[in-house]
Amino acid sequence: MAKAKIRIKDIAEQAGVSVGTVDRVLHNRGEVAEETKKKILEIANKNNYQPNLIARALTSKKTCVFATLLPTPSEEDIFWKRPLNGISDAESELEQFQIKVEKFFFEHYNESDFIKQTEDILKLKPSGVVFPPIFKKESLDFIEKLEEQGIPYVFLESKIKECNYLAYVGSDGYHSGRVAANVVDYSTPANGDILIINLAKNLENVHHLNKRTQGFLSYFMDHGRNTGLKINIEIPTSKSALIKEKLDDILSKNQNIKAIYITGSKVYKIAEYLLRNQLDDITLVGFDPIEQNIKNLNKGSINYLIGQHPYQQGFKAVKKLFEHVMLHQEINRDEILPVDIINRESYKLYQA
Repeated sequence: MAKAKIRIKDIAEQAGVSVGTVDRVLHNRGEVAEETKKKILEIANKNNYQPNLIARALTSKKTCVFATLLPTPSEEDIFWKRPLNGISDAESELEQFQIKVEKFFFEHYNESDFIKQTEDILKLKPSGVVFPPIFKKESLDFIEKLEEQGIPYVFLESKIKECNYLAYVGSDGYHSGRVAANVVDYSTPANGDILIINLAKNLENVHHLNKRTQGFLSYFMDHGRNTGLKINIEIPTSKSALIKEKLDDILSKNQNIKAIYITGSKVYKIAEYLLRNQLDDITLVGFDPIEQNIKNLNKGSINYLIGQHPYQQGFKAVKKLFEHVMLHQEINRDEILPVDIINRESYKLYQA
């Protein structure tokens, strides 16, 4: 039979002192005679006393403020609604512990707006921060200031390995790229060319897309069956007119393109182009079962999507901050979530 946990009341009885005296010693509050203090600590250590941290957090009257920074979940960037929903649900669950989450947003792929929002977060002086390090250079500047102030931070969506981050929750971007490559490899003629599209400007600074591109290309360098060209292009915005211009040009020059890989979630933008131009012989693979992508998956203009559990990323990231800041628990630093290969038959089973 497991030994019953010792309580403060039990320690007080064994030491012959009041519960209040034991509480002051264990929580280092107020003056207690050295001999009494020693006796109490010896009894606590002997019985492996563990404080009820959850009860302590429940009785705390101090509000703990966390900050989150995400791209604005607009119609164009609807993917970000899912981690935001996870963050909001975690906040609701932790409301009883006086946890408040201040949510900040920046325009996706706008470095200047990202910097402005990080400045506002630093003024807030939160107890912890959750954010995706989309812009590597600007994220490193933000991280340096967080670390100067002793503010723990949790990454989602992607991570910068060389940082002293508290935790990361998300998929492995490099491995996700390799998974996508495997799907493309077996859905494309062995001699067909493959087009890689990054819907972003300054790809080298857009951390997660860069990792997915590297992983995708590494697969074919290692053991891919496809021997066709791997053509990598960058389209700085997702405006339909610019996409049409770029794809009209590249497809007219490379008529052997048999697959297109999109490193982000705006796969539907390319699917719409393929539909309009009746290019149904090109395999299209990208990320995230957002509403627009599912619609095109059902039409057959998208063949496969890679799912990466964005809701869980947001929910678990906030919970990790709570466990570290309020419960002083040791945190599992890297929680790598699985990626899922989704097609028109399986998307209804996918749990975001």
